Amino acid sequence: MKLNNTTPVPNIFFDKHIGGLSGSAVRVYLKIVRNLLGWRDENGNVKQRDWIAHSQFEKTGLSNRSVTNGIQELLEQKLIKVSDYLNNDLTDPYKRKKAKRVYYSLVKNSEKTTLYNEKTKEIPTQNMRPTKEISIPKYNVNERIPDHIRIEQIKQEQERKQQQRDSWL
Repeated sequence: MKLNNTTPVPNIFFDKHIGGLSGSAVRVYLKIVRNLLGWRDENGNVKQRDWIAHSQFEKTGLSNRSVTNGIQELLEQKLIKVSDYLNNDLTDPYKRKKAKRVYYSLVKNSEKTTLYNEKTKEIPTQNMRPTKEISIPKYNVNERIPDHIRIEQIKQEQERKQQQRDSWL
């Protein structure tokens, strides 16, 4: 069975943690899961960590303070890790505030999670681009592309995206 347009969330989160977390911590965790496990490369690998701007968390409907409290709660529960570009620990909120880019990752539990490559069943070492750096082809403003070519480009892009989503499971 294939589930398109979905993001896998580790079962341990629902089984052991969700009941003890605040609503803001749940929203922050799900945003991190979406940015990490919701993206796979052509080999089926998920991101191990991603740069997520604070403003992206606020798009979940949380205030700035609620996002900070949610992140701190997840750190205390040891569900996430927060680091800078060089992988220095940013557990302290003051250090996070001063950091230019904050990277988030999920803490791997001893129980099986979905953080592995589903084809090879191993945890990959990879270097995937942050979500915000995935580029869409750009066209010159003055460049005129015939409609039938553009329609074909859109169809091919949609097929590629669907094949990528199909390979997630």
